[in-house]
Amino acid sequence: MKRIYMIIVGLVVGLTMSAQQYQELWITGSAVPGGAQKLTKVSDNDFKYAGRLLVGELRISTTKKVRKGSVCLVPNQLDANIVNKGIGYTESSDNKNAAWQVSVSEDRYRFHIDTEKKQLCGELFQPWGELFLAGGATEVGWKSEGHMILMQQSLDNPYVWTWEGELKRHPEVEEPASFKFQGQDRWYPKAIHPYAQDTDVLKDARFRTGGNDTKWTLSSDGRYRIKVDLFHETIQAELIK
Repeated sequence: MKRIYMIIVGLVVGLTMSAQQYQELWITGSAVPGGAQKLTKVSDNDFKYAGRLLVGELRISTTKKVRKGSVCLVPNQLDANIVNKGIGYTESSDNKNAAWQVSVSEDRYRFHIDTEKKQLCGELFQPWGELFLAGGATEVGWKSEGHMILMQQSLDNPYVWTWEGELKRHPEVEEPASFKFQGQDRWYPKAIHPYAQDTDVLKDARFRTGGNDTKWTLSSDGRYRIKVDLFHETIQAELIK
């Protein structure tokens, strides 16, 4: 019985450890300005980078310097480019053949690492030409294609959009306190979403581009001031009255 108990405990611990994602991820190499940068941990399974990369190679590991106990994320393709629609990786203690390629020096690289799927997806992010707000908490509701609320693009930063106005619960519509943001005056294809359904926009600055159709939900009615940074995938909101 004791042996069986120990085996079960070992399996539980193993499963817990495998479900327990990395605490940190770092990028290093000739493509990384300054030689090394720590990635932003967005959620348990999501790390991201948004910024400048140089022509060269970068490596991804759980420590700033590869040492005993470090885990390296080795791409499953030779000469894997950091700009891709999704390339899987293998975990290894050896950083040999672990390089991801950067072919152009640019300020607008953005990539996400999904540690649950073991996949990296990267892009050269282009500014959007429009950003709209719609939903049950807005005056236009959900049946709003062609009539969504246009946000204002910053003159200094094409990735930043702002809006100020009233958000309140509309009991007569479906999801009366919810809303979301669209990259065009219709529901597809571009949209941004919170990581979890019914996120309070006053309490969580994170969002993701695309993915599941989660929505923000009001905790209080009132006049809001909202700022969206599409490149860094952050949202700042304040209830002004």
